[in-house]
Amino acid sequence: MTVPLSIGLIFRVVEGRAINIKQLRYFVKVAETGNITRASERLNVAQTALGQQIRQLEESLGVQLFVRHSRGISLTESGEVLYRHALSILAAMEEARREVMARSESKREAINLGITPSIQALIGPDLLETAPLKIPRISLRIVEELSFVLVDALLRRELDLALAYELDHRKELVTTSVAEEELLFVASAKTQPQRDFITFKEAARTDLALVSERDIVWRLMHDEAARLGIDMNVAFQVQSMPAIKALVARGAATSVVPYGLMAEEVNQGLVVACPIREPSIKRTLYLTNAAGRSAFVNEKALMGFLGSMVGLLVERMGPYGALIGKRAAFDTPPGNG
Repeated sequence: MTVPLSIGLIFRVVEGRAINIKQLRYFVKVAETGNITRASERLNVAQTALGQQIRQLEESLGVQLFVRHSRGISLTESGEVLYRHALSILAAMEEARREVMARSESKREAINLGITPSIQALIGPDLLETAPLKIPRISLRIVEELSFVLVDALLRRELDLALAYELDHRKELVTTSVAEEELLFVASAKTQPQRDFITFKEAARTDLALVSERDIVWRLMHDEAARLGIDMNVAFQVQSMPAIKALVARGAATSVVPYGLMAEEVNQGLVVACPIREPSIKRTLYLTNAAGRSAFVNEKALMGFLGSMVGLLVERMGPYGALIGKRAAFDTPPGNG
């Protein structure tokens, strides 16, 4: 029997050292973050241990996988080849795990659902508390990350589904729009009076704290600024929402965020929030999964539950959220293979 290259890589042994799944997971995370420090934080492993695993992987294959430079690291040509195969290997392993568990009569079907921090803030506890009652035959695991991180996890098949925002149209993903949300300008109550709205031009000129170029809000704001010919004043680029919230509450920065991320601070009177106008800034929420996935055993029940949860999410967004299609998207879920 011929072993496919992507699976055969797992079993390749050079000088007595085999490539293992852990090394592939570590390699993929380093490749995606482009930085050993960030990768070690995401993986919750020491930098030295992570670096050692990458070096062992390079020694096993007899090639250099990364080029080190002042801005971090990037993949070599050989690294690009391994990255493509690693994604296939990890996806196959996750698919096998899920199918085996789904066929076990003694276990509930395990579903990994990705959600963003703002969704977690508004309905996270409801998801966890309600799931055992509404979908008792499903074991729902919630993963909270920014949208672009959820997409990476979907492509590795570490997630089965995700509720994520403003996704690029990619052939590897199947997406269905389910809701729309208006973003808000936020500032410290100490430095800014409450107002009905702020213009985009005014908001762009304040000392903004935003996440990064891959983040949805960054892209929406910069795209609109470019369209209008306006310069953005990003005073702080911070890869941490808690840090951004702290900067805003102290009056050191302003930001543009979904309501859910600042709802508690607004209610406590620490932060003022208002819509952006001329134009308004909105984002779309998608139900998404990797293309070609197998159907879930309890698909109908799962989709009905997620539809009700998105309805609750939009309700808690208040005037800043609206359903798309009146939950019809959950009657025919994306990518049902």
